[in-house]
Amino acid sequence: MLREAETCDAMRTLGYARACVLHLLRWLPSLLLLVPWLLGPLAPSEAARVRDLSSADGFRLLDWETVHLGQKLSALWAALSGETGDASADASALRAYFAQTPRPADLRPAAETALEHLVAQAYRDSGVTQAEPSSVPGVFPPVLVSLTAPPNVLVLSPRTELRVVGSSVLQPMDLAAQQRLEASADSTGVSSLVAPIGGLATYPAMVLDNGSAQQVLSASAHEWVHQYLIFYPLGQGYWRSQATREINETTAEMIGNEVGAGIASSLGLAAPADTSRLRRPSPFDFRGFMRDTRTHVEQLLAAGQVDEAEAYMRAQRDELQRRGYQIRKLNQAYFALYGSYGESDAASPANPIPGLLHQLRDQSGSVGEFLLRVRTLTSVEELRRAVSA
Repeated sequence: MLREAETCDAMRTLGYARACVLHLLRWLPSLLLLVPWLLGPLAPSEAARVRDLSSADGFRLLDWETVHLGQKLSALWAALSGETGDASADASALRAYFAQTPRPADLRPAAETALEHLVAQAYRDSGVTQAEPSSVPGVFPPVLVSLTAPPNVLVLSPRTELRVVGSSVLQPMDLAAQQRLEASADSTGVSSLVAPIGGLATYPAMVLDNGSAQQVLSASAHEWVHQYLIFYPLGQGYWRSQATREINETTAEMIGNEVGAGIASSLGLAAPADTSRLRRPSPFDFRGFMRDTRTHVEQLLAAGQVDEAEAYMRAQRDELQRRGYQIRKLNQAYFALYGSYGESDAASPANPIPGLLHQLRDQSGSVGEFLLRVRTLTSVEELRRAVSA
């Protein structure tokens, strides 16, 4: 009887400890979300005023995370305990989910679990566990994904340069409401844009579910990179400079695309190659148009010709619409937001960051080694030194 009582006490103690751990884990999304803000500098006064203006339309991130993390506590505990899932069952779940249009809601939970297992395994296979901030058995932070429609974001840029100075996550809004909010923001002297996003590094990560299987896999891998980098200077300095932001976003884009494409290929879910350009040259070079536009805008702003730059962007937007490209608003905030992804159409062709990051990746034997080298780099100068080392 004594041994039985001792066993029961031990089991109760273990259950209490597990409950305590799970309770602490509820605060992990708050930590992931708030660390960059706590460690970063105070936002410009313009951004603070606009956050006040947009507060009525704000998206309650912490509430969303608390609910969705609560739904994934078992998956989180399993990942922290080193469980890896059944690769064959996960592959079948993803194939079944992406085989149907529209995608069936009843298969979504299994698809999310499969995404989590397969992305985490791809990172383990890529040596990421050798470059982690924790000694837990699996990838840290554990990969958690919620397939959903991410909210919009209000992005702010100075009128005098192409640089993100602040952003607010918003509830879904109709066009009239977006335009009213942008007008209020612009009245404070900034350039603003309400824009859709493809994913958000909440915890679990929000991943847009209207793309191809490869796009969803890449986005899931992309958002995990942001969560990982929060523990290092590159993530903690996200808001300190535009260069740091661009290194961070371009790194996540490169790794996400590499990992996502690898998983999609192994599952037979890779996007088919686009051979249309090989058959018939496009009469209009959208990428060249956008990059030339950005270059001319930067020249005008450097010369202090802000009004001229804004008039030029409006004229270029109208030209794009005539050619069938429906970009609602082309302004400083647009280029600041989308130009943060160094290889996007809106990025500066003179930006050295993408080329340097590709050199660093080529010098690294694995994704894990690349992350280990890039996670402390917060400036172009540091990136150049790392490439030359």
